[in-house]
Amino acid sequence: DNKTLYGIKDDAERSLLILWNFTVIMLSLIGDSIILIATIKYKAIKLHKVIITVMQHMAVCDLIQTVFKVFPITFAFIADRWVMGELMCHVQYNISWFCSPVTVFLTTAMTTLKLILVKYPLRTCAWSTRLGHRISSAAWVLALGWYAPMLAGIMFYIRDTIHFSYQSYSCNYDLRSPVLPAWYTRYFLISTAVLSLVSYTIIAVTSLLLLIVARRIASHHRETLRWEGVITVLLTVGVLFISLLPYGVVAVTSTFGVQYTGTTRRAIGQLTNLNIVANFFVYSITVQSFRRFLRKKMSYLLFSMGLGTEKRQIHHQRPHQIPQPPKRQRPKQASSPVEEYPEVHSDDTINSVIELQQL
Repeated sequence: DNKTLYGIKDDAERSLLILWNFTVIMLSLIGDSIILIATIKYKAIKLHKVIITVMQHMAVCDLIQTVFKVFPITFAFIADRWVMGELMCHVQYNISWFCSPVTVFLTTAMTTLKLILVKYPLRTCAWSTRLGHRISSAAWVLALGWYAPMLAGIMFYIRDTIHFSYQSYSCNYDLRSPVLPAWYTRYFLISTAVLSLVSYTIIAVTSLLLLIVARRIASHHRETLRWEGVITVLLTVGVLFISLLPYGVVAVTSTFGVQYTGTTRRAIGQLTNLNIVANFFVYSITVQSFRRFLRKKMSYLLFSMGLGTEKRQIHHQRPHQIPQPPKRQRPKQASSPVEEYPEVHSDDTINSVIELQQL
């Protein structure tokens, strides 16, 4: 790649990309952390345990991509070159290629599990969190098993060809190097095409079946179906297709000689970051228990910052007391002859009465 041909020359484009990447970093670090805390500590998402477990693994995958992919690329946009060192260059490339299939496999697991849960609720009521972790771990292992041969080929043959690409402002290897064996290219093209085709087909079919089964159940037994779980899964699938499919199309067509400008490649590459930040907003929209959790924590945060002082005072202010009429006092009964005459009070008067009695 050549900086003169593919580098960013428009300051508006650079500013927009920097702003977008900083937004992705902040939203992902905050949003995915909230998802993990809300589901692990507070149990704030009231969905099936296996679906919640898949959500947790998705949040972890998004955080990994934010730290090792989005963060260094953001600094590359700012400096107009790679500034994170050679080691981070290797990490950024391999994390990008490893985490993308993990996200696809986890989404495949989510749609398939949700379809089974909706169609067979009684048979799946005993499914536990441990089962969800096993299925999600299988997605990580499957992605690692797919990528391990390519990683081995890169490390053994073209490790030294790592370079910074001004087309995508990320690190790449020279995959056209004559040192690279033929099996690598065949394995990369065939395995990527097969896994992508199978995964996206399963996601599309299970999502369609999920919608059909859910509508059928809702029409007969409206009280037995919780739509928020179904809508959550379907929106997650929609975001995945919007963010990753254009990148897949560009990657496939580029192998057949189709040329794209640097701006087009950067725009499509940055679109993949939408999948990193979208899950938090999807859950906030569709899951009522998660919204209640967010409102509660936000209110507590505002009160802690002192913004809710006036509201707290109004809430705890005592109502105005209605003036009560004075209580009627009972007249005291006289206990001595002197008390029978209220006008007699002074000591001189009392002494005069005693002298008259002695006379």
